Amino acid sequence: MTRKTATHAGLAVLLAWTATALLAAAAADGTTGAAASAAGKPTWLVIPGFWPGTGTEVVGSAAGRGWIGFEKENGSSRSTLLLGSLRSVGGRLSFAKTTLDAGIPMEIVGSQLVYHVPETSRVELRTAPLLANGSVGTPRAVPDDPETIPPQQDHPGVADGVQVGDRYVWVLTGYRITGSTGFMWVCCTSAGELSDLSRFIDHKRDMRSLQLERDAKGRLWLAWLDVYLRKGWGAVKMVELDPDTLVARTAKPFVAPAPDSWLQPQLVCADSCRIVVQDLGGDIFTWAPRERSATRIVTGSRTSPTELLAASFRSGALEVASGRFLQLHKPPWSVEEISVARGDARGAHARRLSVAPVPFATNSQFQWQHPAYAAFVPGGLAFFEKYYNYENDASRFLAGFLPLAG
Repeated sequence: MTRKTATHAGLAVLLAWTATALLAAAAADGTTGAAASAAGKPTWLVIPGFWPGTGTEVVGSAAGRGWIGFEKENGSSRSTLLLGSLRSVGGRLSFAKTTLDAGIPMEIVGSQLVYHVPETSRVELRTAPLLANGSVGTPRAVPDDPETIPPQQDHPGVADGVQVGDRYVWVLTGYRITGSTGFMWVCCTSAGELSDLSRFIDHKRDMRSLQLERDAKGRLWLAWLDVYLRKGWGAVKMVELDPDTLVARTAKPFVAPAPDSWLQPQLVCADSCRIVVQDLGGDIFTWAPRERSATRIVTGSRTSPTELLAASFRSGALEVASGRFLQLHKPPWSVEEISVARGDARGAHARRLSVAPVPFATNSQFQWQHPAYAAFVPGGLAFFEKYYNYENDASRFLAGFLPLAG
C-alpha cells in the first residue's frame, strides 16, 4: 500500500469542495448529498437531532443494513437504546430510526441484537432480531442465560457471542475487585457446561475487545487485546477453542508480532480467521496465528494516522475501511478521509478501492467530532459521523455510503 500522492491530495480537495456544497443542499431537505452513479462516489444523508450526545454502544451489520446505537437515559431505572440504520438499494439511501428498552452491554451477534434489560430481581439478557426495514423484531430472553451459570459472586457478564450449529456460544468475563478482569469463561459446551479460560488472563494488564468468531471450516477462535494499565495499546492474543468442549487447543495463546503496540483489533473470518489491527505508528496491519510477521495493508503517518473502522472478507479478499484526518494547503484546509483497501486473503498486495472525503470541513459552521464509525454492508461501506456547532449547541448526524465495485 503506497502513501497518498500529491495528485490524490488535489483530488481530495476538489471532492471536498463538491461534498461541502452538495451537503449544504442536502441539509436543507434531508435528501442524499450525491448520486451513486459510479463506484467510489460517496452518498450521504444528514439526520438532524439524531445523536443523543453520549458515546456509541453498538456498531455493526445485519439484515443488509449498517447499524449504530446509543444508550439514552430516560430518567428512570431503565435506559433506552436509540438505533439508527442505513441501507442502499439501487443507489438510493434509506435511514431508519427506532428505540428499544435496553441497557449495556450491547452486541450484534449474527442478525440478533444482544442486550440487557434491568428487571426487578436481576439484569436479564435478551435478543431481538434486527430487520431489513430498520426496525427491531420481538425480543426474547436468551435460553439458558449464560450469565446465570458462573459463580454469581464473580459478576459474570457477556462480552461477545457466536452461533455454533444450533446453539450460541458466549464469552463472559467476571471480577471480584471493581475495574479488574479476574475471570474468563466460555459457555456453553455441547453438553451445556461452562469452560473456564481464566488462566489466559494477564493480571498485570487489562483485557479489552474480546471477540469470538467461527471460520468456514468450523474452527472457533477467541481474540482479545491485553493493554497496559491506564494505556490504550498492548498485545493482541488469540486462542483456538474446540467447538464442542470449548477447551483451548493450545496451552498458550498466539500473540501477534510486535506485541505491545496494537490498538483496536478486529477479528474477521472466512476460510480462516485473522486479526486486523492498527498500530501506534499510524498504519493498519493484519495477522493470523503461525504467521511470523504482520502484513501492512494500509499506510498512514504520525501526522495523519489511519484509524481502523471496519474489516471484512469478500470473495476471498480482505477489505479494510479506515479513516484519517488530512491537512490541506487550500480551502477547505482539512478533511476527514474515509477509504477502503483490498488485499488478498492475507491482506497482501493491497490497493485502494474507494476514497470519500467526508463533508463538513473544519472551517464550516459544523465541525467533525472524532471518531467515525463504519460497517460493511452489501455493495459497500456504511459510515456514520457526528458534527457539532458550538455556537448554538446543535448537532448534525451524517449517515453515508461508499459503494464498492467488484
